[in-house]
Amino acid sequence: MDNFTASLSLMLKQLKLSTMLQQWNTLDKKAIEEQWSPQQYLSELCHIELATRDDKRLQRLLNDAKLLVGKHLSSFDFPLVDGVSKPLVADLINQPDWLKHGGNILLFGASGLGKTHIASSIGYGLIEQGYKIKFVAASAIVQQLQQAKRHLRLQDEVIKLDKYSLLIVDDVGYVRKTEQETRVLFELIAHRYERHSMIITSNKSFEQWDELFEGSTMTVAAIDRLVHHATIIHC
Repeated sequence: MDNFTASLSLMLKQLKLSTMLQQWNTLDKKAIEEQWSPQQYLSELCHIELATRDDKRLQRLLNDAKLLVGKHLSSFDFPLVDGVSKPLVADLINQPDWLKHGGNILLFGASGLGKTHIASSIGYGLIEQGYKIKFVAASAIVQQLQQAKRHLRLQDEVIKLDKYSLLIVDDVGYVRKTEQETRVLFELIAHRYERHSMIITSNKSFEQWDELFEGSTMTVAAIDRLVHHATIIHC
């Protein structure tokens, strides 16, 4: 390795251009063979570096989101489900302005009709556009928030979730009606109101939400916050 090669490799490493570091030596042979200009060679190196970074960022977002594997828009059988259309879901993905004002999506329907699949497909579509998404079962997020509350860290915990543009809370209808569980769930809804978006799936309609929350006042307050800027889908 000559001094120029060693110096270039060191500079690329210091600049954290890891893909360029891996590819420049191989690509320069192709550039010489095909008589590329210096600008074309540099442009191709930059393109490879940026593409690799985009791929890695997308993979980090997917790993963090914990979306259900394979639940994409293309694999959902819309003709089998009344009340939801592919254009509607596609618009929610392709026109994500609703995220800017903390809009919500509420998916209602019996078990097995694809509420979770639709929620996940929206999550996948938004991640491809660079949004941070988190998918979590309602029972799991409630337990997480309850534990934080016991350690006097509830506010810190809900603030940590602010980094996600969209929080998908799956199967709210299975949350047990206890004061501890419903209180922390309400705190989460109230905290994200008009600030950050949520998708909530539930096998119970609003008329049945008295079974979820402790007292009609909390039920009404939770529903009011969720529906203020919401798209409601009945499967």
